[in-house]
Order: sequence, then C-alpha cells, then structure tokens
Amino acid sequence: MRTLDIGVVDDHNLYVKGFALLLKNISEAYRINIVIESNSEKDFISKLSNAKPDLVFLDLNLENSDGLDLIRIIKQNDPSIKVIIVSMLKDAKLVRNAFKSGADGYLSKDTTVKDLKNAIEHVVDNNEIYFGEGIEAVSKKSTFVDRANESNLNRFNAKFKLTNRELEIMHMIIEGMTNKEIAQKVFIAEDTVKVHRKNMMKKLKAKNVVMLIKVAKDYNIIL
Repeated sequence: MRTLDIGVVDDHNLYVKGFALLLKNISEAYRINIVIESNSEKDFISKLSNAKPDLVFLDLNLENSDGLDLIRIIKQNDPSIKVIIVSMLKDAKLVRNAFKSGADGYLSKDTTVKDLKNAIEHVVDNNEIYFGEGIEAVSKKSTFVDRANESNLNRFNAKFKLTNRELEIMHMIIEGMTNKEIAQKVFIAEDTVKVHRKNMMKKLKAKNVVMLIKVAKDYNIIL
C-alpha cells in the first residue's frame, strides 16, 4: 500500500486535528501520513523546509493571508506537490484565482466524504483538476477565455489548428465540465465528445487537463 504524505492548513486548530483524523480513516488505497499540521501561512512555510507532503489540503481564509500566495509558494517550492483547497468560500472568481495560482482541486467545507475521496483519486491518481460538488469556476458570463483579446486566440489557432468544435470542447473542459455534460450542452453523443477530446488533446500534446490548462495559460487565452 502506497504511503501518502499530507499537509493540512487551516486557521482553526480543532478543524485541522479533526480533518487529519478523518483522512486517516477514509482511505483504503493509501496509508495516510500527516506530515504537517498548521494554522497559518508562516507556520506552514517553516515546516515545509523539514517535510515534503505529496498533497496539501488548504483553507483560503487564513490569518493575515488569503491562501492564494501560499499556493504559489508551495508550487514554487516543489511543483509536484498537489494542493486541494477546502473552503467555505465558493465565489466563482475566487475559485478561478485559486486554480490560476496553481491549485489542483477545490472542495467546499460542507462536502461529502465521497467527494473528498473523489478529489484525492482525481488529483493524486489521475493527475487531474478536480471541482468538488457545488463548486463552479465560471459565472453566467464567459470568464475563462478572454474573447476580447482575439489576437491571442488567433495565435493559438494558427499554432494548433483546432476545429471550431474542438475549441468549443476545450473551453468546456477548462470550465470543469465532464464529457456527459458537454454532450448534453452541445447536443451530440458522448462518444463523439470523446473523439473530439482525444483529437484536440493530441493536437495540443496535452496528456491531461493540467497540461491543457498550462497550454491555454501559455497562450494567454485564460483570464
């Protein structure tokens, strides 16, 4: 059984202790080892020099910090460390900023144990971005892709030569939609979505959603 070293950061000490205990008892695929328990950004950074977690669960509402800078610090320290946000804050703009800062997943504090397990599986096992139940990164207005800056989009298309359908599906994948949700939205079969997705990812040389988002960021088509 693989050991998964985990850090937990929240400004409430009892929550940290309780969440750490929960993690130790829910996983059947991993031997959970809590290597960092912290109540502040400063304390976590000091402990990070002596421990290397595989995964960090982070609240954004920390004392003297919104947590976003800590995401960036963690990723700069070691890009392989996964970061899942666990927060009561579900504002779409904040969720987007968390992912732009480098977060790998986002959960609400009122989520279920099943959702927590799914988050670990997607982020750690599959190297995927994970949006928890009730978490949205897109408001009613299109916010991921900056349609005002057509030059970036044109440069992107000139490089990768995506079809209109592939580009549309790429946008929806970045927004966190599943193949089934995409199929329902654009009125095509789910298998057809899978084909478009496979072709699009091949053109972008992206093995997963994380790499897809990186390409989009590199070409400045993500806000």
